Amino acid sequence: MDDLIGVPVVGQPVVYAAGFLALLLVVFTGSWAGSIVTVAHEGGHMFMSVVTFRGFDGFGLADGGGGGTSVKDQSWGIGYLLTVVVGYLTPPLLGLGGAAILVHGNAWAILAASVVLLFVAFLYSENALAFVVTLVALTTVVLVLWLGGPLVQITLAAAVVWWLLIGGVRSAVIMGRSPTSDAGRLSRSTWIPTIVWKSFWITVALVCLYAGGRLLFTGTAWPAGVWPFDGPA
Repeated sequence: MDDLIGVPVVGQPVVYAAGFLALLLVVFTGSWAGSIVTVAHEGGHMFMSVVTFRGFDGFGLADGGGGGTSVKDQSWGIGYLLTVVVGYLTPPLLGLGGAAILVHGNAWAILAASVVLLFVAFLYSENALAFVVTLVALTTVVLVLWLGGPLVQITLAAAVVWWLLIGGVRSAVIMGRSPTSDAGRLSRSTWIPTIVWKSFWITVALVCLYAGGRLLFTGTAWPAGVWPFDGPA
C-alpha cells in the first residue's frame, strides 16, 4: 500500500498512457465500456434515493449499455427530482474527485474506493448482466491490488479516473430523449425541455473532463486566477 501513496503522477507518462487506453476503450468498445459508466450512473440514483429517504431495491443493466434503478418511492417531489438528476452527474463528478485524489499521489485510495463501490453494486445487481459486469470489474481491481506491481496499480487507478471522465461525456452525449429517459422524466416533472437537461449534463461532464484532465497533466484544475481553482493542487 505504501508504494501507492505519495507517488507523483502529474504529467507522467502513465497518465497519458492510461488516458489513451481509456479513450480507446470508450470509443471502440461502445456499450461494453459504457456499462461500467452506467454502473456509476445507477449508483448515483441509488445513493440519492437513500439520501432522500426513498429507498431502492437494486439496479439492472441493458445490452445496449443502458440501465435502470428500482426506486421504491417514485412520487413527485424534490427527492424524486434529485434522484433523477444525479445519474448523469455521478460518473464525471466521481472522475473529477478521483483526479483530485490521484494528483496527490494516492492511487491506493482510488482502487480501494473502487472495490467498495463495486462490491455494493454487485450486491444490488438485479439481472445477469449487472451481476457479470460488476463481478468482472470487482475481480479485476482486486487482482490488480493483490498481484499487480505499483506501476500496474497506478495505471489502473489513472485509467479508472479517465474512464469515468471520458465515459461521462459519452453517456451524456448519446443519451436518448424518450419519455422514459432521465431527461424525459425530468421534462414531464418540471416542464423544462429535455434538450435543456441534456445540455446541462453534457456541460457538467465537459467541465469535469477539462478540469480533471488538466489536474492530471499540470496539477491545477484551471488556469491561474480562475476562481475557485486558482491555487496548485
